[in-house]
Amino acid sequence: MNRFSLTRPLPLLAAALAFSPGMLPGTGVFSTAQAADMQQNTTQLDFSVMGQAHAVPTELTVRLSVRSDSSSAATAQKDVNTRMAAAMKLAGGQDGIVAKAGGYSIYENTPEHGPKSWTARQELELSGQDSVRLLGLAGQLQSQSLMLEGLDWSLDDATRDRLLQEARTEALKKVRSQAEQSAQTLGLRLARLKEVRISYQESGPRPVMLMAARMADSAPPQRSPDEQTLRVNVSVQAELSP
Repeated sequence: MNRFSLTRPLPLLAAALAFSPGMLPGTGVFSTAQAADMQQNTTQLDFSVMGQAHAVPTELTVRLSVRSDSSSAATAQKDVNTRMAAAMKLAGGQDGIVAKAGGYSIYENTPEHGPKSWTARQELELSGQDSVRLLGLAGQLQSQSLMLEGLDWSLDDATRDRLLQEARTEALKKVRSQAEQSAQTLGLRLARLKEVRISYQESGPRPVMLMAARMADSAPPQRSPDEQTLRVNVSVQAELSP
């Protein structure tokens, strides 16, 4: 979608010209006055164009967690630490998969009725471009009682940079032709492009809503990526003249 706005400067109210006795008509003072008058007669056109590029996401992130409940805080933490170490060891042996141990929490449960207990929890994030192997690893970890929290699709840095360049090029190619068409429609001509501003718009990671967090004895999770769109907006200020 294109946005347009037009502004025309107010007419020149007064002009004072100083002449020397030896100055003849048609010399530099008249040229300066004519140039100033032409500048006052220009019309400013502000508009914007958009370029787009589309691609299927290339990187998958799987978020899991380890949780343990116990009447003892130390026991809950020890269980979480042991299971997380085993998960990191399994994930660390997978080429092309990056495993990161995330946030750690420990809190006390104090129900109105019943004994108090402690809950320890730690997050695990797996990411990579080989979604088949990544989802298979997630299934293995679920069988070890890790909880699947979510799946996110995104673009790797190299693909994102390439798509932004494509979208920017598409938008910039539209600028001059649209400025000239707008000027012609208004009965004017394009004098120059004064200012060009570029901004980017990118959809974030695509989360996958999960119906169940624990799938210990089921098949590995499955998820096909949805196409993502990157947009580049180019705002332009052009000068139109008679």
